[in-house]
Amino acid sequence: MKLTTRLWALGALLPSLMLLVGLVIAGQVFRVALRSSLDQGLMAQAAAESVSLFDRAEGPHLHMAESPLLAEVRPFAPTGELFDSHGVLVAHFPPLPHPEQPRPPPLEGPVSELRTTEGPAGRVRELVARVTSPWGERFLLRLSASMAQLDESVRQFHLASLLVVVLTAAVLVSVQLVSGRRLSRRLAALSGHLTRLEQGALDSVPEPDTEGDEVSRLRAVLADATIELAAARDAQQRLLADAAHELRTPLTLMRTSLDLALRRQRGAEELSQALVDTRTEVDRLARLATSLLELGAARSQDLIDGDVRALVDEATEAARAEAEVRGTWFELTGLAHARARFSPVALRQAVDNLLSNALRFAPAGTAVRVDVQCDRLVRVSVCDQGPGIPAAERERIFAPFHRLDQRGGSGLGLAIVTEVMQRHHGRSFAVDPPSGAGACVVLEFPADRG
Repeated sequence: MKLTTRLWALGALLPSLMLLVGLVIAGQVFRVALRSSLDQGLMAQAAAESVSLFDRAEGPHLHMAESPLLAEVRPFAPTGELFDSHGVLVAHFPPLPHPEQPRPPPLEGPVSELRTTEGPAGRVRELVARVTSPWGERFLLRLSASMAQLDESVRQFHLASLLVVVLTAAVLVSVQLVSGRRLSRRLAALSGHLTRLEQGALDSVPEPDTEGDEVSRLRAVLADATIELAAARDAQQRLLADAAHELRTPLTLMRTSLDLALRRQRGAEELSQALVDTRTEVDRLARLATSLLELGAARSQDLIDGDVRALVDEATEAARAEAEVRGTWFELTGLAHARARFSPVALRQAVDNLLSNALRFAPAGTAVRVDVQCDRLVRVSVCDQGPGIPAAERERIFAPFHRLDQRGGSGLGLAIVTEVMQRHHGRSFAVDPPSGAGACVVLEFPADRG
């Protein structure tokens, strides 16, 4: 079922049918209420008449014909009939136009009873009251009111209700058709954009949508996702280009060294040097391959709850031997515990990379300071007292294959750190170290607030 059809059916047809059913029920309730009011009027009039039936010496009589408001109430006033114990009509309002005796109701029965009968002019609501005179004689008082006015009121109510239903249905159908078509166009635009994304077209975002509803928010999310996908694709393409360049350099050097060794007869020492040079480039290729694998692994780790400080302690303990060889040591500061949700493997790789960089640049006889703080965010800072990072380079050092010098690094260490932080919805950045000299790199990501 199309969206427009579903909106028309659920937003217009179904409410209209429910409204119609409700108004039919309301009409029945209205009819019952009107009849109840009519019955109450008859009972009140019968009560008044039964008190004054025997207040004259000439005998029982009805006071309805003597009312000063007779002209005003005559169109809708009930008729009245009074029968004696023999069924003889002794009083009547209005006067009978012919001498025929109406048929009296049974003398025996309840004190009063209400019923609906069919008369020559239509339906009639009839009240029969059995009264006893002061001298003990039994009489029957019958009051009859036409239900034509009641039926007409109900009919007018039904006509008005039907008009309301028709107008409401027309308005709902019109609104739902317009809204459905607009919504269908908006969703079609998003669907078209998703189709383009599926085909790899990341150069445009969905059409603007200013409605401010859930579809608008969905459009905004798709636009942000498209921008991020485009940025990720561009970054991947740059990474592939840079990786190809970095891999080509050692391969070229290896091939050149081997070509020179094979071009003419070489002595054992020259051949040995060529093999040493080739082995050096092989090690470089291995480091590059390992770093590339670590970069890919940083993007696909599951997150668990854990203690970041315990992970940092393990990383510094594992790097302590290398620190001793280089004549440096670690100073651990900050909190004893820092709870967060993180990937142990990926975060450990990021911390190891920072420690490795710090040890590479830290002068002998100095300390590498590692600090862990936690409030809303977990902050892991690794600071050394080496040559530092120029302000202009503090953002570019996190790009793949960007190096400040050539001290044996692959150029992917800080890029891996950045990938890990993005996976943890955090960031990595360089700041001025507390001592004022050297470099300080910070990992920052959300803490566990549970």
